[in-house]
Amino acid sequence: MASNSELALMTKLLDLEGMKVRNYSITPGIGVLIALESQDPKVSCPHCGKKTDKLHQNREYTVRDLPLAQQSVYLKVNRRRLKCLNCHKVFAEEFEWVKKKKTYTTRLKNKILQELQDSDLKSVAQRNEVSEQEIETMLKDWGEELKTKKPQGIKRLGIDEIALVKGQKNYCAVLVDLDQKVVVGILPKRTKAAIRQHLESWGEPVLSQIQEVSIDLWKPYYTVVKEVIPHAEIVADRFHVMKQVNEELDAARKKTKRAAQKNKKKTERESVLQGITHSKYVLLKNESELSELEKEKLAQVKSVAPNLGKMHQLKEKFRQVFQDSNHWQEGLLSLGILITFEFAA
Repeated sequence: MASNSELALMTKLLDLEGMKVRNYSITPGIGVLIALESQDPKVSCPHCGKKTDKLHQNREYTVRDLPLAQQSVYLKVNRRRLKCLNCHKVFAEEFEWVKKKKTYTTRLKNKILQELQDSDLKSVAQRNEVSEQEIETMLKDWGEELKTKKPQGIKRLGIDEIALVKGQKNYCAVLVDLDQKVVVGILPKRTKAAIRQHLESWGEPVLSQIQEVSIDLWKPYYTVVKEVIPHAEIVADRFHVMKQVNEELDAARKKTKRAAQKNKKKTERESVLQGITHSKYVLLKNESELSELEKEKLAQVKSVAPNLGKMHQLKEKFRQVFQDSNHWQEGLLSLGILITFEFAA
């Protein structure tokens, strides 16, 4: 049995509002099972507002949560059913961190959705030790929840996608309130018709407030926004712009490697190939995040392939414009200066 100090520490680490750890156990190869209970024994009745601790029934079930210290975490939750002594109605207590009938916490769902925007379903499932079917269920359930909700006060909308199967162009569309940083729609398909239908379901009062829509460079996104929200300014998603920049840099790396392989001068050929071998992620990764070994590799690339060094330098300056600019006018001026002095040189 865990001591009170251990339980207090686990409660603090878990950081779930209104909950405290009652007990926990660690099973090698499986993870951590944590039993929780409400910190306040009394709950406000949703019907009349009066508080009650009159227990009608205990209902325990297990849900998945974020990993803790590289261990899978399972929460044993008791969602009590209580009887109000004022209006005599029976109700189940609500938790913000896990919705009714869900087998995962809200924060785990949010983490998985965030990862899906940069990866595919299979990879995210393996990384989080959940099944692909569980993630598909999360997406379906969340999409159904959002169908009934209209975003309030949204001014900047982002349209992106999630790859369900890598390399097979099987996507879900994701709509995001960029100012509030919350998902406002998940569509099982990213077709023009599906996006149009969802946007139109919000109604004119919501659509008329949207001033800016951020998209990648996929033409159907542009077309449907122009048709449904014609007054909104359309901007390119910075991450997809940087993706194109990185793709150009990587294409140049491959071209340099092919040219080196055809070089009949053995010394030059081997020098270039040795310098650019295993250099892809060193070139594409943010320079500020490179390790010392990676910095050494980057220096080696620049010494044997000056063209890649120049492109890498421009990529970093281009990224810095996005990083430092707080307004589009400031960013446009910075890009103008960069083009004038770098490309004209």
